[in-house]
Amino acid sequence: MGTKAGKIAHTKLQTIEELRAHVEVDFTTDEIQEWYEDFESRLEPGQKELTAKQFKEVYASLFHGDATEFAEHVFRSFDENRNGTVDFKEFIIGLCISGSTNVQNKLRWAFNMYDINGDGFITKDEMQQIIKAVYKMMNCMTSAQLKPPEHLTEELFRSVDCNQDQKISWEEFQKGASKMQLQDAVNLLQMDPNPDEG
Repeated sequence: MGTKAGKIAHTKLQTIEELRAHVEVDFTTDEIQEWYEDFESRLEPGQKELTAKQFKEVYASLFHGDATEFAEHVFRSFDENRNGTVDFKEFIIGLCISGSTNVQNKLRWAFNMYDINGDGFITKDEMQQIIKAVYKMMNCMTSAQLKPPEHLTEELFRSVDCNQDQKISWEEFQKGASKMQLQDAVNLLQMDPNPDEG
C-alpha cells in the first residue's frame, strides 16, 4: 500500500506541476488525487492508459441517456497525441480545458469538439452530429424544450459564418463568441450529468 500511495503522490505532483505550467488548473490537489484514483481504478493490471472503450464506459456511467457517440468525440478531444488511448495527463488536461473558466480555452475545446475531422473548419454536418450526440446522451432527442439540431445549426451558421462559405473557421468561431447562438453551442457541450445534485 505504501508503494501505491507513493506512486500516486509522485504522479500527482508531477502532473500538477506540468498542468500549472501549461493550462489553468481549476482542480485542487485533493480533487486531482480523487480523479487519479478513479482513473486508475478503471485500468486493467499493468495498464497505464484508458482505451476508447473504457472511456465510453466511464461516460455511460455518468448519464441516463446513451453517451456512446458523445464520449467518442470527447475521447478524440482528450487524446492529444492521437495514439488511441488517454493517459492520466491527457485526461486531467482535457477535464481542465473542457471545464475551464478561461474563455479562450473553452472556445478552443468547443471548436475542436465540433471540428470532427480536424481540418480546421466546422461544417453543418459536423455540428449536427455533435448536437445529436449531446441530445442522445441527455436522453432528450424529442424534448419540446430543445430546438432540433438542424435548427440550431442553421441559426448558428447564419450568425457566425461571416463569409457564408457553409463552414465555420476558428477565426469566425472566435469572433462569434459573444453571440448568443455560439454561447448556446459551447454551453451545450458542458451539460451536467446530475443537474439536481450539488
